[in-house]
Amino acid sequence: MRNPHAGVPFDTPDDQIAAALRDVSIPTLMLSMLHMTGDADLIRGELRPAGLFLNEVQGFMSEEDKDAVRARALEVIKDYRDRGCPEPEPLSEELVHEMMEWLVVEDVGVEYVPMMLADLELDGRDHDRPAPPGGPAADARAEFPVVVVGCGQSGLLAGIRLQEAGIPFTIVEKNPGVGGTWWENRYPGARVDVGNHFYCFSFEPSDR
Repeated sequence: MRNPHAGVPFDTPDDQIAAALRDVSIPTLMLSMLHMTGDADLIRGELRPAGLFLNEVQGFMSEEDKDAVRARALEVIKDYRDRGCPEPEPLSEELVHEMMEWLVVEDVGVEYVPMMLADLELDGRDHDRPAPPGGPAADARAEFPVVVVGCGQSGLLAGIRLQEAGIPFTIVEKNPGVGGTWWENRYPGARVDVGNHFYCFSFEPSDR
């Protein structure tokens, strides 16, 4: 099964790819290129972000540098597409750490790497998924029903994980719908720093 974090194969025409590259975060694009090629030299040259600031997604790179990356990216993406969009190989912990420091333009403690690897699931494994129920443990779990109060985001996630663990559960919700606070309230005109369509559970990524 293909790692869902690798995205779905595509056959997008060259001109559409080039147009899309006008509206992307260039530092993020460079890291994506590394995933597609496995070539760490992409982040070891002169083209790199100059700093990191909240909501400044271009790393303070010059227009000339951004155009140079877009041109290189077009060739990389075309090659990736023409090769059938193969699933990228998992990266080493050392390289992921290097990528983290490169992106934020400062030292990052190595203790953060395991957390990032678990969330990124570059190996296609849900590291937080409970072991499949079986044997005596499964019987013990079946005799330990759980009540989850509230079907907001946390309650929904609790139900998913309990089901994976083979533990019977009941979710009690006061509202007629799922969502908790987000079901109850409306925020007309409210803006946030990230579009809500980008949010998803790490074990069920969305490219919408």
